[in-house]
Amino acid sequence: MEAVFKDFGIDYYLVGAVARDIHLSADIEAEALRKTEDIDIAITINDAGQYNELKKALISTGNFTADPTEAIKLYYKSAIELDLLPFGAIESINRTVNLKDPTFILNMPGFKEIYPFVNDIKVESNFTVKVCTMEGIILLKLLANSDRPQRTKDISDIEHIINVYFDLYSGNIYDEHFDIMDSYNSDQSDYLQLVCSRVIGRKIKQLLEGSEQLSQRIEQILAKRPTAWWQAMLDGMKDNL
Repeated sequence: MEAVFKDFGIDYYLVGAVARDIHLSADIEAEALRKTEDIDIAITINDAGQYNELKKALISTGNFTADPTEAIKLYYKSAIELDLLPFGAIESINRTVNLKDPTFILNMPGFKEIYPFVNDIKVESNFTVKVCTMEGIILLKLLANSDRPQRTKDISDIEHIINVYFDLYSGNIYDEHFDIMDSYNSDQSDYLQLVCSRVIGRKIKQLLEGSEQLSQRIEQILAKRPTAWWQAMLDGMKDNL
């Protein structure tokens, strides 16, 4: 896919469960609670015409087939399900994307904000992919659960990430957010989770620094779930960095 993206001048990054699992793979004990066979790829797109041309180019390689009902979905060698999630110039002022052939509407808040912060991660000795940050994954899951509260898996995914976050990023916490270590009682059973939640909140704030409206929406989402971890994330978003 990268070769075709390059021909179109399109950039990308991995989102969703595959991005999550790449981050979690850094610690064998942090393995995800559930697996997925789908791959979600966020791609920079100018307009619906470019998106359709890109799909045609991918299909013409002989490796991909289109889904007849969902405009964003392709299948790689009839085995792997791919969702191509367009963001950027194609977005309307209300952050939606309208596709045709077939008609499909997407809500894309957060994708453009995450893009400047994506990680280049080496997954093999000669292969590097662009991956959504772990905080970006949480941001998108907060939005997804807000839009569809029945998606309880988003909440369980966020809580799993918080539970393993210290094992994955303790070096960064000690180097850049050590002050948070004194913000909570270390005798609390969830002390590390509270610390990590607040660090995550700070990093979400950084992602949304140029998007006041979206930042306010995330703060409202966190405030509506009055748990200690959610409150710690909200406190992190309100910290003066």
